[in-house]
Amino acid sequence: MVNPNFLKAPELASYNVRGNQPALGVDKLCYLTDTISDNGIWEEINPLESKLPTFIFQLAIVLFVTRLSLLLLKPLRQPHFTAELLAGILVGSIAIASEFVRKHIPTLGSVFAASRIMMMETVGNLGLIYHVFLIGLEMDLRALTSVGPKALGIGISGALFPFFFGASLYTFIAEYPENFRWGCLYWGVALSVTGLPVIAEIFAKLKLLHSEIGRIAMSSALVNDFSSWILLVFSLAITSSSSSTYLSLFSVLFFIIFSIFVIRPALLWMLRKSTREGEDYSEATICAILTMVLACGLITDICGVSSVLGAFVFGLIIPSDLLGHRFVLMVQGFVSDLLLPLYYASLGMRTHLGGISREDMLMMVLISLLSFIPKIVCTLAMSYFYRMSLHEGFTLGILMNTKGLLAVMAMSLGRDHTVMNEDGFVIMLFTIFFMTIVTSPIVNFLYRRTKKFLPSQHRVLQNLKPDSELRILTCIHEVQTAAGITALLEISHASRRSPICVFALQLMQLKKHTTALLIVHGASGTSSESYSRADGQIDQLITTFNNLEHQNPMMSVQLVTAISSYSTMHEDICSLAEEKHVTLIILPFHKRQTIHNNMEEMNPAYKDVTNNTLENAPCAVGILVDRGFGTLLTSKIDDDKTRSCRIAMIFIGGRDDREALSYALRMVRHPKVSLIVLRFILDETSAQNGDADLSLTMEGEDEGEAEKKADDIFVNEFRQKVQNDDSVVYTEEMSSNGAETVKTIRSLGQDFDLYVVGRGLGFFSLLKGGLDEWSDCPELGSIGDLLLTSDFSSTASILVVQHHAELNPGSST
Repeated sequence: MVNPNFLKAPELASYNVRGNQPALGVDKLCYLTDTISDNGIWEEINPLESKLPTFIFQLAIVLFVTRLSLLLLKPLRQPHFTAELLAGILVGSIAIASEFVRKHIPTLGSVFAASRIMMMETVGNLGLIYHVFLIGLEMDLRALTSVGPKALGIGISGALFPFFFGASLYTFIAEYPENFRWGCLYWGVALSVTGLPVIAEIFAKLKLLHSEIGRIAMSSALVNDFSSWILLVFSLAITSSSSSTYLSLFSVLFFIIFSIFVIRPALLWMLRKSTREGEDYSEATICAILTMVLACGLITDICGVSSVLGAFVFGLIIPSDLLGHRFVLMVQGFVSDLLLPLYYASLGMRTHLGGISREDMLMMVLISLLSFIPKIVCTLAMSYFYRMSLHEGFTLGILMNTKGLLAVMAMSLGRDHTVMNEDGFVIMLFTIFFMTIVTSPIVNFLYRRTKKFLPSQHRVLQNLKPDSELRILTCIHEVQTAAGITALLEISHASRRSPICVFALQLMQLKKHTTALLIVHGASGTSSESYSRADGQIDQLITTFNNLEHQNPMMSVQLVTAISSYSTMHEDICSLAEEKHVTLIILPFHKRQTIHNNMEEMNPAYKDVTNNTLENAPCAVGILVDRGFGTLLTSKIDDDKTRSCRIAMIFIGGRDDREALSYALRMVRHPKVSLIVLRFILDETSAQNGDADLSLTMEGEDEGEAEKKADDIFVNEFRQKVQNDDSVVYTEEMSSNGAETVKTIRSLGQDFDLYVVGRGLGFFSLLKGGLDEWSDCPELGSIGDLLLTSDFSSTASILVVQHHAELNPGSST
């Protein structure tokens, strides 16, 4: 039966402007409110007696404590959820329950008084609704169709078994009054939850996203998350009203069906009609979408369940790539970073830690330890059934115990429905916090790195056999750099005798919200198409590298996306290079050429990533300074002329130069490439007349002579290989110092498309005398930095090659 009081105007007492009851027949009425005109510190009126200044003060304190918690927990690699929940508990419990605060900081106690938190709690719940909408928006229901039976079994069993265990634990842990008996449902939901975004953040920080354990955990967490939502809906329907449980369930089911078959098509039609392809959505469109979020939340709230369900369903029915990554980031910055901490603070208002005794604390720790058991047991059982190792099964069990916002939200809803008392709420909230904070250290201990990236002599271009496969790892920060990299791969000459395997690694900065990344790994592990839902640029990269693979039958391309912080991004690069036995890593230069032929910096963090990779790479590394090489090469390859792409290789000496010459030798096998090798020979007669008396120094004269001998042998072998090749021109020039070297290089002219040089920081020669001191970009070496200056061609691109990091003592910058 429908509630007869539904939408009925509430009977509120009305008063006139003087605060008196109105006379009969008077229509103009107003509510009694305390109106304070805030004139600042110049009047005796306290500004904190007004609602808006009080709310601003509350917001400032909550955000300050949240940011401080994030800063303190960052070295421990704790997820954002842990820091935000800790900040909320600290603000709420200390401000409300602490006698010290009431006595010594009365202003703080007054700001967070129970009578003044209504606005803060309302705004916090508004932030929760929009945050849940974003979670649903970043999820992809199609990912569930590709989940394997292993992840499906772990996910479902990891939700059902802990649900019954939590409900039983609530029943037997203490005797609660009759009206609190249904609190067991929310305890069960809280234990069944696996925090999907939280696991993503932990894995990204521990560099386990691309591992086998990471893919299984992501898939299992995805299934578990949907199962926990279903359990929460049933719990809300049961506790809303015992007589209208079925009506609530049927109304929610009808709303979901209506959303899929009516709201979704109508929304897609509206978005496609109001916005042209490639354009951003208008303000009216964005406002309409945000308003529909609240409308859907209102509908599910009327149906007898929480409003967050309607927001979540509305986010699910919208294709995640329709609104674009920019829309998600724009809304997340305001909702999740500004409004959501208020929700955690409102939870802290209900958590009074001041009244907890030592016995209660021991009970909370005991319950927290017992709560780990169900997921570990069911995960180990499923792992044994699917013949996984005990180590992987135990690690998965620990990971599945990671909690997130859904668990906290379930406890808050149980408290709102008055089916759980304060003790049950505090105990489970502490359990959620404890289970999440210990997950990262345990997984880090189980999967800690015990080795460094060790270089191998078999992964250098010099030792690569002519009939061996060349494995190249290309790194891409921005889609604009892909053209130059693909052009370089094009002239690397993939043949039937020596094919090329390319691993195209898109590098993305790890942000707070990584749900879309989880769906990708959870669904298929290496699906490049799914990454387009995390970043729209991936579509262009897929098209670019698919065309490259189509045009070169002897070249295979695998597209991978790595999401991590800039400080640890080099670990992803080096670990992938080591895992795939890569011979050469190609990095883009951190500057790009403008239309005025100047070099502008794209992102300062890109330079740090390059330097860290140069210092730790297990194989050879190349840095490409792209000056329109992709566009230029495409036009020259389409030209009927042979050898239209001109490459100049400048050889000074050392391991890096020999590695660069090896790559140039491979490129000249391409029918469109011609190569000029310019080797500089030290004029010892002129050098002896100068101040220095050593031609080569590298930790001693003997080692310098050994390098010079190795250069002679390698160059002689190169000349024998190309002696009958008309596309290769080899010349030698005498030089006694750096000034003569620069003069000779400048005399080459500017009719080149690409310069190939060695980095050579570990190799000291009088041929480069004085150049190292004036280098602005040490990662390019002295010759590469010289070619980048305005004195040389502004159209020729530069490829700087470095040998092993460990074998190059000058690699550290």
